Amino acid sequence: MSANEPTPSTPATTPVDVGPAESVIIRPWPKVVFLYPTFVLSSIFFLLSWLGWVNPTTLGNTFMTVLLLNLLVFSFDFSRIKSITLVIGAIAVILLIAWADNKWELTSFLGRVFGSIDIQMNTGFYGFLSAGLGVLLAIVWINTRFNYYEVNAREILHHHGYLGDIQRWSTEGLEMNKEIYDVAEYLLMRSGRLIFQPATSKKAIVLDNIAAVNRVEKSINDLLSIVAVRFNQRPGPG
Repeated sequence: MSANEPTPSTPATTPVDVGPAESVIIRPWPKVVFLYPTFVLSSIFFLLSWLGWVNPTTLGNTFMTVLLLNLLVFSFDFSRIKSITLVIGAIAVILLIAWADNKWELTSFLGRVFGSIDIQMNTGFYGFLSAGLGVLLAIVWINTRFNYYEVNAREILHHHGYLGDIQRWSTEGLEMNKEIYDVAEYLLMRSGRLIFQPATSKKAIVLDNIAAVNRVEKSINDLLSIVAVRFNQRPGPG
């Protein structure tokens, strides 16, 4: 090639727009997954107890406190109003104790009461509980691989059963609602409820305990909005 001959230009590359996913997977979880703080704590305490680094009473008292708090998730639905009421009530109790402490030294009495609590569990307890919860959570995880919902451009599919059974609903005229009905569950897994009302079904599809529910809802909205725009496109005048 001579020096005077023009060099062929390389075509400029244009960025490729990546659209939303062609389908969104939704996995409802059973309530047992909210025991994961107890599973994590029992695993850590098993190691601490086995190594002997922490006093058994400190481990036992801490573990029982966390376990009871974790079980509250299964005992009540912490709605927004109820959660605000509990926070205000806790603040009122603290202020009441502070006021009573000036007259009767209430905090020193409570300190002696709680200081006398001596809960101890051995290494085997923490290890067995950690292993048991670990196996249970693993089984739940495996089950969600076979029981889940898929939303694509045309339909909602319910995959269920180990033989691959599928139930279908059309997304045409679909209504979707999101509910965050339990603040505690939302704090643990950002979970909530999704409700689908297909136009072809009289019965709503209610999916509870959807992890990262806000992200899932946004993905579905993006998918269905793009599809709606494509469906509504009409060729212009020739």
